Amino acid sequence: MRWIVSLVLLAGVASADDIYAAQGGRPFATDVMVVDEGGEKVIYVDKSLKRRSFPKKMIGRIEKQRSIVHEFVERQEAARDADAVADLAAWATKNKFHKDVIRSLYERALTLDKNHDAANQALGRVQYRGEWMTPDERDRRQADDEAAAKRAAGLVKWKDQWVTPEDKAKLEQGFRKYEGRWMTEDEIKSAQGFVKYKGQWIKKEDLEVMQLLGPARQDTGLGKRLQLVQSPHYAILGDLEQANLEILSKTMERLFAEWVRVFPDSKGSDILEGKHRLFAFRKNRPYQKLVRARFARLKAEGSVSASFLEQEERRMKLRLRETSFWDVQPVVFSGHVQMPDPFEGLRGHCVHFGANILATRYGRTRFPTWWLNEGIAYYFEKKVSGAIQTFSADVGGSKYADQGPGDSKPSPWLDANKWHNLLLGLVRGGREPKLDRMKGKNLYDPRNQLTVQDLAKGFTTVTFLIQDDRKKFAAFFHDAKNGSGNAVEREVSAVIKHYGSYREIDERWKQFALNGFRITR
Repeated sequence: MRWIVSLVLLAGVASADDIYAAQGGRPFATDVMVVDEGGEKVIYVDKSLKRRSFPKKMIGRIEKQRSIVHEFVERQEAARDADAVADLAAWATKNKFHKDVIRSLYERALTLDKNHDAANQALGRVQYRGEWMTPDERDRRQADDEAAAKRAAGLVKWKDQWVTPEDKAKLEQGFRKYEGRWMTEDEIKSAQGFVKYKGQWIKKEDLEVMQLLGPARQDTGLGKRLQLVQSPHYAILGDLEQANLEILSKTMERLFAEWVRVFPDSKGSDILEGKHRLFAFRKNRPYQKLVRARFARLKAEGSVSASFLEQEERRMKLRLRETSFWDVQPVVFSGHVQMPDPFEGLRGHCVHFGANILATRYGRTRFPTWWLNEGIAYYFEKKVSGAIQTFSADVGGSKYADQGPGDSKPSPWLDANKWHNLLLGLVRGGREPKLDRMKGKNLYDPRNQLTVQDLAKGFTTVTFLIQDDRKKFAAFFHDAKNGSGNAVEREVSAVIKHYGSYREIDERWKQFALNGFRITR
């Protein structure tokens, strides 16, 4: 605003007024200064210090009084130097004059003293190297000074960076520096944990989720109802409640930690070749869909022999009659159905089969003898879950137990919680199972099948051997897995090497049983 406030105000006989409308008597301009009321319009000045007008015939009355505008004029006429003008601007701010008036006053102060601190600060100006300037001017000056310093240091501009001439050459070739090394963009993405999938870079863990959930949701027919919970060693997929999936995930990680405690050389060995994919379903239908889909995929791939495919088809039919299965090739995989068991039953099954998988994958991927594999699985199930849930009438039934003809009562052997007392009865009667006779048996051949008494003996034998000398048992199992010959031959050699004979293990186990299944030193 030009420095003509007093001239404007004095262009007539000035007075301070409140102007009221003729109709209704409402005030429409208060605390103003009328400068001309002789014509058809009344001319007045308000806090913007601009001349305004209003038709005289529409004015009811003008009340004369001293206004803030009049005081402004008096203060302005007395302001002769930069400090006084800046003080007037501060007073005008306090009394709510228009911002243009206030800005004009500070600008006037700067014409009187360009280095006036208060005026410069009020106008948003900043100091740079002793000079007041606008922020934009400061930024330009600063950038110019920094550029000059960079050039003096031998640097050159590349895009928005200052680099050495050598680095500029690398950058122009497409390299970027990442963690102190020159890499291509693809190498940097890989180092950051990204993988390229269908032309796009995505996080490795996100790709894992896509590759797990996509086919799994299709194979099970569950769609988005199939959820995924991941941990370092396990991918838990299922339609259970989220909280239960998370409980399974934590339980399986406890299994892995306990396995490493017994077999320390498993740590860092990638024993699961990535992650164990564990499917847990509420009911049987998605489980059966998954079993069929897995066989269909294997058949469609055409990468296996006809004899292997026939074997897998037989296994598929067997799995369809069961409620759990597991595989260790081509990936570590298991499927489980909860119903009709409670969730704790499902949890125990998952730990049991997870231990079966670890026992099979430990060292060389080959199956140990059945009694030993199951004994290890029962040991870890009890250790991790606190109880043995896996054995039930669906698995055993009368084909395992000593039931007489027409006996409708389930055998007490079908309750794993009673195994200790039942085994103790066999020991006292001299009828306990012998390891030497168990070593060649399995779970599925009716002619050479492990009985439930054999399974109980195997579980308590593994428990005894681990509690007695964990390191010796780990060495024994390592040799039983990695020696030469078939499973029985490898185990016999390992028994002789570490324990002398099956008979010696049986005798020591017998004392363990008679002592209430506790170690005595």
